[in-house]
Amino acid sequence: MQLISIIAAFLTLALAALAATPSIREPADGTIVNPGTTFDFSYQSIADYGASSYNYTVWLFTSPPTTFVPFSNYAAGYYFGRYAEPNYPGNPNPRNLPPKQLTMPNFAVLEKGFGTGSNVHNATFFLTILEEYGTGDASVGYRISLVYNHIRYNVTL
Repeated sequence: MQLISIIAAFLTLALAALAATPSIREPADGTIVNPGTTFDFSYQSIADYGASSYNYTVWLFTSPPTTFVPFSNYAAGYYFGRYAEPNYPGNPNPRNLPPKQLTMPNFAVLEKGFGTGSNVHNATFFLTILEEYGTGDASVGYRISLVYNHIRYNVTL
């Protein structure tokens, strides 16, 4: 009987850990997305029993996120926005729900100012999410998770 209780407790913890793993559901890893097109977006937040999610930011980086040190040209890419998923008790009624779709920017055309666009074909980019969250373990500030999927940008088959 004690063995069954131990196994049940282990399975409960294992399932809770799996449910609390942040992941980008859509677009799937390796999806082709061309400039100016919309694509489905869905994110599995880290929020679960024992973990509260607050906000997450969505970025498209042209190179993979690696070290985090001060650098004037740290990364290139695009900022999609800051969103939140409803979760109790951390953020039960967020005002910044994520959209169901995002629009891929056209990097050949940058916005106003000194920026100049550049054409790129058959590139691998990184749809990246940084999520602010908290657990029952004390921390100075929010904890931050990082996940990303590879996106194939401007691919011609």
